[in-house]
Amino acid sequence: MVAKFKGFNTIDRIRAPYTLEGRDLVKRDLLNIFYTKKGERLMRPNFGSIIWDILMNPDDEATEKEIREDVERIIDSDPRVDHLKTTIIFMDHTIRIEIDIKYVLLNDSDILYLEYTREIEGE
Repeated sequence: MVAKFKGFNTIDRIRAPYTLEGRDLVKRDLLNIFYTKKGERLMRPNFGSIIWDILMNPDDEATEKEIREDVERIIDSDPRVDHLKTTIIFMDHTIRIEIDIKYVLLNDSDILYLEYTREIEGE
């Protein structure tokens, strides 16, 4: 029996249907967490990522460690996926993160590509 995940999503949708299934749903759920600033959701202070708060930190080992720990915390909180590997790339005013994951019940793998851009005053 193949597991089937079914959910609701309005991002990038102009009209119904708003349902997502399988790996598309799992991926969208993870992206929602990563692109939500931790503490931003009412009544859910632990939902979201700290990466938004450390964007202006120096591109050093301590910042990379914080990002890795946050990625692991988020991925480990979803039993539908296993964390395989994380690659963090610091570029001019941008942090790019590539997360290799395995969809546990779907027997499939994927890479999540995340990009966080720093706001620079005067630009």
